[in-house]
Amino acid sequence: MQQKQKDLLTITGIYLVIAATGVLTYFHYEDRSLIESFLFADIVMTIVAFIFSLWKRNSSVYDAYWSVIPFYFVIGWMMLEPETITIWSALIYLTISIWSWRLTLNWARSWDGFSHEDWRYRNLAKQTGTWYPIVNLLGIHLFPTVMVFLCMWPLFRIPAGGDVSVILCVAGVTVSSFGIYLEYIADNQLAAYRKLKTGKILCSGIWATCRHPNYLGEMIFWLGMSICGIAFGASWHTLAGVAALTIMFIVVSIPMKEKHMKLRYPDFDDYAKKVPLIIPG
Repeated sequence: MQQKQKDLLTITGIYLVIAATGVLTYFHYEDRSLIESFLFADIVMTIVAFIFSLWKRNSSVYDAYWSVIPFYFVIGWMMLEPETITIWSALIYLTISIWSWRLTLNWARSWDGFSHEDWRYRNLAKQTGTWYPIVNLLGIHLFPTVMVFLCMWPLFRIPAGGDVSVILCVAGVTVSSFGIYLEYIADNQLAAYRKLKTGKILCSGIWATCRHPNYLGEMIFWLGMSICGIAFGASWHTLAGVAALTIMFIVVSIPMKEKHMKLRYPDFDDYAKKVPLIIPG
């Protein structure tokens, strides 16, 4: 068995343990509202992921959390509130599941095992020095967890049952499906290009229309999910989740990626002049 396969088995075991701690935490707080008990479970699972990252000395243990946890939520909602499942809620659950499976599999195929750690984490470790353990817990682990939970916020109306706006539901699923498709095309083109090892920036296919189509697809996916939540009666203020995610990508994630690419590719400035940042042109 190759080392990557062993590491994938290990990371699978880690996420099963994470799921188990989430279940135990939920039942410890089951007298609270559904959203409160899930929030507590989410935080505990994140802390467990952090502990495993310390054990493996690799913060990329957390990388799959972003895509795995929403699927955990869907399984939880279906098991806890089966009587509220309708064709429309099932359609949304399926859409979330497809997004989760695809993104997680994409992460798995590009992950080199525990020998690899995301360059952003290594940079943060160098920049923060002795403060890195705190930055690691709060910035690398808990902050993204909160962001995803906020994006899931409007969806907590779905397991509560009630009336649904079919038009908004279909619109939301359509928007999210387009986001998934965009990410699928972007990730597959990038994976194929990396195998060529040209040492140059990918500037063809969907990557010729904007510099960050994968981020764009992610924002579109969560916008669609927010619309689905509204369709089931979620308050409009729950859109704060997708708004916060969009701001994080535009203000933090994309500029960090741009800076990294500029250092890596000498012709990045010329590339940036030709290809728009996020809105296809």
